[in-house]
Amino acid sequence: MAGLILGVDGGQTSTVALLATRTGKILGTGYGGPANHIHEAGGMERMQRSLRDAVLGAFEQAGILEIAVESACFGMTGGAELIKQVAPQFIRADTLSAYHDVVTALAGASVAAPGIVVIAGTGAIVYGRDRAGNEAKADGWGYLMGDEGSAYDIGLQVLRAAAQARDKRGADTLLQTVVPRFWHKADLAGVRAVLYTDQMTRADIAGLAWVAFCAAESGDKVAQDILANAGQRLAKAANSVIDALKVVGQNPMVYVTGGVFRAGHWVLDPFESNLKHFSPNVEIKMPAFPQVIGALLLAHQQTGAAIDEPFLANLRQTLPARLQNKSAAPNCDDLLV
Repeated sequence: MAGLILGVDGGQTSTVALLATRTGKILGTGYGGPANHIHEAGGMERMQRSLRDAVLGAFEQAGILEIAVESACFGMTGGAELIKQVAPQFIRADTLSAYHDVVTALAGASVAAPGIVVIAGTGAIVYGRDRAGNEAKADGWGYLMGDEGSAYDIGLQVLRAAAQARDKRGADTLLQTVVPRFWHKADLAGVRAVLYTDQMTRADIAGLAWVAFCAAESGDKVAQDILANAGQRLAKAANSVIDALKVVGQNPMVYVTGGVFRAGHWVLDPFESNLKHFSPNVEIKMPAFPQVIGALLLAHQQTGAAIDEPFLANLRQTLPARLQNKSAAPNCDDLLV
């Protein structure tokens, strides 16, 4: 339908779709389940269902019956190459594009400008694009081969530090106490009893990044070192992208996003110092918008329209509170009792 644009973010835990006018007014928001791991049993069907639920939900909230747009852009954790055969099953779009979600993450962070985005959530990846359109990427290899500096990586280090302290193989640390408390277990033996079962997911282990933050805030040197190490690893990946794009002598914009950076200065300070040692002129910023807005911005550009301030002002005014960037530190009150 002329005058409407759609942005979709298909992620590891959920999917969100935004329907908007070409003036930037968001009319409807829809949600669906996870849209990744398409090669697992039932993965393709799950992705289709999640995308359909999110897109139709956005149209339903907007009160629009005809499921059609002038332009649509999908940012996908996995399966971007399949969107052009999947999406037409539930939506008609005059122009349709799909990218890996690092592309839409950068678009949202930088308002579709060149730059570098460092994403550190359950996994970790760095992506950059220069003014000429050249691209570079580092990490994103998954939890077995990479994801260094991610919440999952931090979680593994937390578990090992707690076990080493228990055995007197490593430094004494508050982690030995707070890890069992985090999972409502009596001790580390209770943690081990569930850790090697299908009850424990990668997301559960990534949740221990919160434990590391709380212990660091309480003065625990081991936890502080774990978070500093994460910042250093993320900086190393970012430096790799800066080098690949040959922007070392310039003033590259680096945007940081993801739950790991909610740890604040424990991660950001070593990240910044290591980054600026390699590229002194780098500027570190928080994202302007979440990555689903990045998809919406790219959909808008596909119509040939410019991204101007009135358009951005409408986005800011109509973006649901649930989707606004959250950077508040975790609450440690319940953990450190």
